[in-house]
Amino acid sequence: MSDGWSRSRVRVDARLLEATLLNLRKRIAAIPLVFDVPGADEVSAERAKLLSQIDDYLLPRVRQSAAPILVALVGSTGAGKSTLINSIVGTQVSLTGVRRPTTNSPVLACHPDDIGWFAENMFLPTLPRVRQEGLARPGRDGLLVLAACEGMTKGVALLDTPDIDSVVRAHYDFAYQFLDASDLWLFMTSASRYADAPVWEILQHARERGAALGTVLSRVPPSHRAELADHFNAMLDANGITPGERFVIPETGIVDGMLPRDVFQPIRDWLTDTAQRADRRVAVLSQTMAGVLDTFKTRVPRLAAHVDAQVVLRARLRREAEAAYVGALHEFDSGTRGAQLLRGEVLARWEDYADSGDLGAALRGKRPVRRGRRARRGTSSTRVSALDAALRTALQALVVSVADRAAEHVTRVWRADAAGFALLAAAEASRARGEQAKQEFETAFGTYPSAGAAQRAAASSLDRSASDLTARVTRAVSAWQDQLMRLVQSENLLKRSGGATYETEPLSLVTLVAMLGEDASATAGAGANANAYAKDTGGGADGGEDGGIVTIPADLLASAFGPVESRQLVDRARADLVDRVRLLLDEELLRFVEVLDGAGPVDPVAAVRLYQAEYSLESAR
Repeated sequence: MSDGWSRSRVRVDARLLEATLLNLRKRIAAIPLVFDVPGADEVSAERAKLLSQIDDYLLPRVRQSAAPILVALVGSTGAGKSTLINSIVGTQVSLTGVRRPTTNSPVLACHPDDIGWFAENMFLPTLPRVRQEGLARPGRDGLLVLAACEGMTKGVALLDTPDIDSVVRAHYDFAYQFLDASDLWLFMTSASRYADAPVWEILQHARERGAALGTVLSRVPPSHRAELADHFNAMLDANGITPGERFVIPETGIVDGMLPRDVFQPIRDWLTDTAQRADRRVAVLSQTMAGVLDTFKTRVPRLAAHVDAQVVLRARLRREAEAAYVGALHEFDSGTRGAQLLRGEVLARWEDYADSGDLGAALRGKRPVRRGRRARRGTSSTRVSALDAALRTALQALVVSVADRAAEHVTRVWRADAAGFALLAAAEASRARGEQAKQEFETAFGTYPSAGAAQRAAASSLDRSASDLTARVTRAVSAWQDQLMRLVQSENLLKRSGGATYETEPLSLVTLVAMLGEDASATAGAGANANAYAKDTGGGADGGEDGGIVTIPADLLASAFGPVESRQLVDRARADLVDRVRLLLDEELLRFVEVLDGAGPVDPVAAVRLYQAEYSLESAR
């Protein structure tokens, strides 16, 4: 009897093959699939299939090559699979009928001496099973029924799988799981259904998997036997499917649920011959195992490519967020030049202070020098306090505005990508739940005012900066002004030997105004990413009429400390302010980094490990 399974075979080291399979399994299980990139669902399903094939078939077969051959009888509804199994076994072990039971409980028939292999967790280790004597009635879904029968040939087992055209998706998936765990497929379809799409879908799967295959065309009218068999064989050949053996079962009477012996005996003999002849057994096992391993050559690299795409996506989202906040810092630096903040309330308070004569008096040394921290109330004039408050408010508003625009830019860019959109949606939903829980807890204890849905949504949104940013900016700007006063006081003391000294607070305000009036061209040479961000958000200096508020403070500062010293003082003050704002923006950036980290870890070398594990497996073969 021709088997069509002859192929060149080489001996392999089973222990080495097992080790490489375990290593590949470890790498596949560890790959990060955290972002919703195109094809993510398909890749997740493919990973599950690869792990299932390694666990359910490859490892058990490598570890126990002498175990019984498992023949999966697969086919469509009404093909007569259960009747054929009962006939081959010689007793009823599986329920028969044109309409299949709705439960998902396949039956495995084998010789009593072989039942141990299938009862233990070496075969389909995650699948629950039960032994049953006599007619195996369906149990709960997902339960494998084991039927030990003396009529079965030793060394071979028959598995009656769920129908491939079942309307229950779980039955369909379960059938494929058993197929991937089998050594030999015996595909069975009827003369009325052999052209149906599900038939060829499963046959193509067998071809792609390289499985050892036999076919049975059943319920064939004797008057059309040659015509139907030839047509079915022609379709097989046209689709590149080459079964080891092709059987035909004519339409015939059923006696006590059994086929006539002369109808099923050729199939029984073929199975017995496959189990007992060493060369045929080795051929079947070699073809099916090699077929599975051959598919890994393309499937594992596709998985690795998807892992690479995850790494690239995370890096791109991170770069986009970082570029936005680098651009925000550039926008802040630009906004503190060219007199852009020396307008409106600041300009009015400066003119009021300068015109009053208080500034001139302070710079002529009419009052004693104040040391230590600057006084905000009571120790300085109302005009000084008003100018100080206006400058502080302008700086704070600038920081918050650039941070808001950076957050808006990041969320807009991320939402343009499906994965980024999903990340933001999940993060904001989580933040909203946390905010609501916090408010409910604190409201219950009278420590938190009741907030509506709109307020909770605003607090959880990433479209704007953090709700506590204004308070943090207030502290940072206040601390910077204190440091500015110390810088001015230090510079002032150095001038004491020259005779004249000046009040620290007014002179620090003059320094701040002079810094804000610097030429905007001093920011030239900023990075390309920052410039792109500034263009996107509309940031950058625009010059404008400055009046005396630009020239007078710079001249007063140069007169007080000298041109070089005054320039150095302003540079130090600006550098300190930019550093403090950078820290604030870095804290804002961390919100988006936490979103990325919250999705899960992404190993940048996971793809490389997959490639290496597949290469090691091929070498072991």
